Amino acid sequence: MLQPELERACARARAERLRTHFYDAERVLILMQDDPDPDAIASALALRTLLGRNRTGAPICTFGTITRPENLAMCKILEIDVEPITTKEMHAFDRVAMVDVQPSFLEERFVNVDLVIDHHPVEEPVRADIRDVRPSYGATSTILVEYLRAADVKISQRLATALLYGIKADTLGLERGGTKADLEAFTYLYLLANHNALRRIERPELSETALDALAAGLAKRRIVKGVFFSHLGRVATVDLIPQFADFGLQAEGVEWSVVSGEVSGDLHVSVRNVGYVKSAGDVTRAAFGDLGSAGGHRTMAKAVMPLRDLLEAGGETRSATGCQERIIERFLRALGQNGKAH
Repeated sequence: MLQPELERACARARAERLRTHFYDAERVLILMQDDPDPDAIASALALRTLLGRNRTGAPICTFGTITRPENLAMCKILEIDVEPITTKEMHAFDRVAMVDVQPSFLEERFVNVDLVIDHHPVEEPVRADIRDVRPSYGATSTILVEYLRAADVKISQRLATALLYGIKADTLGLERGGTKADLEAFTYLYLLANHNALRRIERPELSETALDALAAGLAKRRIVKGVFFSHLGRVATVDLIPQFADFGLQAEGVEWSVVSGEVSGDLHVSVRNVGYVKSAGDVTRAAFGDLGSAGGHRTMAKAVMPLRDLLEAGGETRSATGCQERIIERFLRALGQNGKAH
């Protein structure tokens, strides 16, 4: 019995230290990644609740915008306000907290931040007064659930729904990278959440444009050595690419899904895998890191690069076929063997 009691005492101490650090701040900035996902949005809302703040005293912000339909639906249905911000506007805040992201992940440079809570692997030393980075966890939402429970903060139905969806989205319903801690948080939240709202969030409406893009992607698909490849060509919004990458994993015999598309001259590549193969982040970085930004974690990753750089590196002219061939060639080379090695 000593170990659980000790863990609870440590958790309470962490929560108290965090709340004390922000206690005398007039305004707190809660910052997420440039295109916040459900885990980030839920974690930001949870941190604001933990600090006992409202939208005025602790706005939830991003340097970018939310693009994916289900993430937009989450904010609309659960009435979560996510505000854009610039680096100049950060001076209006007494404290800066980051959730589901680290300073090195953003293009903006930070001398120091007050708090970082994240579950992604550390790429560079995290410079923050309080750091809580747990790469073994499947979701940052799980970490925030532990803080809320340790501080005896009531979790409302709205917050429970957001956190449950955050864990569900980042772990594919605990099938991808989930731990005992994620399972415990998931089980606790399940009884508190609004499942009708959750269903509405998970099934956002698809526009005619989206349906056309996905139909074209299916027609162009190629499955090579257990990898589902599809190049969507030019797409109106980036969110269609990861959506279709998730879908590609459902194909029979597939362990990897690699879907690409062009947006404003840049090539976006989304990578997914089944979880028991090589790290998606490592393979994606090896395949495309020399051409642009690339990385992620074990089961999901992305790369963004100028399209012309990919084609020039392969001696290709600008064509959808040439683009897909270069992606297949680079990815399979980085994957090695057939992707089954751990």
